[in-house]
Amino acid sequence: MDNQPPVVCSNCHQNIRPSDYFCFNCGKNLHPLPLSISFGRQIYIYLGSIFLPPMGFIWGIRYLRQNDTKSKIVGATAIILTFLIFYLAYIYTVQFFDAVKSQLNTQLPDVYGL
Repeated sequence: MDNQPPVVCSNCHQNIRPSDYFCFNCGKNLHPLPLSISFGRQIYIYLGSIFLPPMGFIWGIRYLRQNDTKSKIVGATAIILTFLIFYLAYIYTVQFFDAVKSQLNTQLPDVYGL
């Protein structure tokens, strides 16, 4: 038999197995379930990071807090994609306003007859 001391639930003080995620007696969450890193979930996170950039930071931080290396890679990728999208949006916004300003500067003299 095992020489390990029994693990007890901090809520109801019933003996539990160390591998349990929930106490069978009171239902208390003993430790959170690991986040999914399936291929479909990764695609969801990456596309969400591209089309909903602020969510990429939230998902990225959640995955970076996990213990396994694959989850950390998923989190880092989501954060990098989010930064990239914000950077591209900034560049295109600046270019758009520069183009509008240039058009106004060339067309306003014609309007006012200068």
